[in-house]
Amino acid sequence: MSPHLLAISSGGALVDLDGTFFIQLGLFLFMFVFLYLALFRPAIRLIEARREATDGTKERAIAMRKEAEGFSDEVDRQILDIKSAAILERDRMIEQARRRDRDQMAAAREKSQNATQAAREQMKRDGEIVRKELEAEVETLATGVATRILGQSF
Repeated sequence: MSPHLLAISSGGALVDLDGTFFIQLGLFLFMFVFLYLALFRPAIRLIEARREATDGTKERAIAMRKEAEGFSDEVDRQILDIKSAAILERDRMIEQARRRDRDQMAAAREKSQNATQAAREQMKRDGEIVRKELEAEVETLATGVATRILGQSF
């Protein structure tokens, strides 16, 4: 049997607790504290700072997206309002143009009817004048035609 197995089987301890154990424990704790202060804590701070910067950037991006959506909704509402106002203005202008056209057509129709009526009255007066002149000349013309046809004078 090997000497180690004999020591274990005889009830002896594998590790002796003597002064070197405490020196090693002290060195371990010193190295742990030194490494924590010199390496781990700055690394943890750096990692936390990066995480906070990333989270802060994400939060700002989310806030900016919400703000942009609000602006987009506002712009869409304003565009809709402007379109509605433009449609109302277009309809108002079309109605105004139709009204103006109706007024102009009515005025032209009235003017045309007045001109037609005046022309009819003028033609009637001219016809009466011509009729009176012809009535006055009818006898003279009849006498002249009868004289020519019959060859006698009347």
